[in-house]
Amino acid sequence: MELKKPIKINNEEITRLDLTKEKFTADVIIKAEKEFLVTGGIFPSGAMEDSRAYLLVVAAKMLGVRTDELQEQLSGEDFISVTDVIKGFYNGTGLNALIQNFLGNQQS
Repeated sequence: MELKKPIKINNEEITRLDLTKEKFTADVIIKAEKEFLVTGGIFPSGAMEDSRAYLLVVAAKMLGVRTDELQEQLSGEDFISVTDVIKGFYNGTGLNALIQNFLGNQQS
């Protein structure tokens, strides 16, 4: 996904994040859950994947970067977009279905 505002990681300017279903693996999910819980992450009653903080940890694991690097540098708009993409993977829908859901909600 293209970022609205570039970020710098390891002195490299990043304008695009490679968040694909192929990178959404069991290993990523388990490592993200462990990191989130060990660092005191809290989530709304129900599912952990309803927490945007947790979804950012998953994105960081998929990208191979530290969570705090993303948290400190992503714009609010990019943060929402990134976490929406990751949430779509949990729903089994991916980005295209999120767009379809959004468009469907606009017509209702």
